[in-house]
Amino acid sequence: MDKTSGWMQAVVFNSLLVLMPVIAAQSLSMAFSGEGFSDTPTIEAIDQTRRNMDESFASISPRSGGDKYKFWHDIVERELTDMDVSAARGFLLAAPEMLDRESVRELQADSDGVKMDRADDRLAAAALRKLPLDIGLKFEEAEAAAGRKTFASASTALDETDEAEATNPDTDAETADTSDLGEEAETEVTLAASARSADRRFILLGTFADLANNSERWVKGDRVDPITLKVTAIGLIGAESADGVGDGNVRAASILKSARRARRMTPEFTTYMRNRLNDAIPDSALRPALEDVFDELATTSVRVDRVRDAYMSAIDPAGLQQLEADLVQIDRIGMLTSTPAAITLIEHLKDEADLRRARLLAEAGGDRSVALVKQNGEDALRIADTGIKWTRDLMFQVMGLTASGLALLYVMIATFRRNVRLPKKRIEPTGI
Repeated sequence: MDKTSGWMQAVVFNSLLVLMPVIAAQSLSMAFSGEGFSDTPTIEAIDQTRRNMDESFASISPRSGGDKYKFWHDIVERELTDMDVSAARGFLLAAPEMLDRESVRELQADSDGVKMDRADDRLAAAALRKLPLDIGLKFEEAEAAAGRKTFASASTALDETDEAEATNPDTDAETADTSDLGEEAETEVTLAASARSADRRFILLGTFADLANNSERWVKGDRVDPITLKVTAIGLIGAESADGVGDGNVRAASILKSARRARRMTPEFTTYMRNRLNDAIPDSALRPALEDVFDELATTSVRVDRVRDAYMSAIDPAGLQQLEADLVQIDRIGMLTSTPAAITLIEHLKDEADLRRARLLAEAGGDRSVALVKQNGEDALRIADTGIKWTRDLMFQVMGLTASGLALLYVMIATFRRNVRLPKKRIEPTGI
């Protein structure tokens, strides 16, 4: 009986030794992988991420006080040369973490004297004064140029019938660059855009007429990107909605479309968004509906209306709800920064967890998040600290790990007591 009991205890002991690391690894993965991120980050998560960002900016600056200013000066000038105003402003806001103590005291004193409502604006203005005059002029020129470039790019994106939109972005010949257009061409496109859309929020999405033309080419087998096609449809359908969700879909769709056409989405995130869009608008429902539309002769206006109805009828409500959860994150990133800055933040994303990390960075740092991503790349996403979200599955994992630990402790004590016998205390006879 003792041998059988000992054998069973050995089996249980060895099993627990194997099982406990597995449960512990699963618990840690569930707690910190980001799969349990909440859609809206908590105040604690934002504050912790902000502190992590401060430490990251301090770590990239040289230790020598004399080199700190030169490094900061050069990095701001670099972003201005690249015409990235958001990143340049982010490094201006990071000046308290990147400069020496004396410069930080001067900076804080200068910012107190700036008459602006927002604290970030006061700090950025004071930091800009610490740079040479030519850098300040370059910053103003970059701001103006960024505004013109954004408008020109949006106008170009409206022309959905060009060859760049027809080409599948997964191939080498993906998109055309706005910089290839001459000044007169940009002016013509801008005027055409003004005539076709009164609301500049929708300029990146085009119109339902553009969507109908590209949908027909897609049905015929032309190389039209289905991701861009469905993103456009989601945005245009949202533009007709009077609620806030529709407006958010428009902004998020514009950001996604810009990132897709600029080839600034990772293959992993491209696959993720393709699956999300296919769940929201399944090809099995969309293609037959569009084929029925284009098989019948109709006027342009009637065909456009039928294409709109085809997309709306093909929408899967459950899939659309999942997609809109991601669009909310992208829209929030764009609102906290800007469209070009949002594209920079989502450039390194791979999955849903990374998307929520990028949103948390934007919540904690605004333009500083753009500067950090420009400096550290995808590693910047890892400083987003959401804490642990105690889901039911995670609690079961922890409970299982605790039970396994207690069982292991019991087996160890039982084994010790069975195999190690303490000598009995002898009782000496006493004389009478």
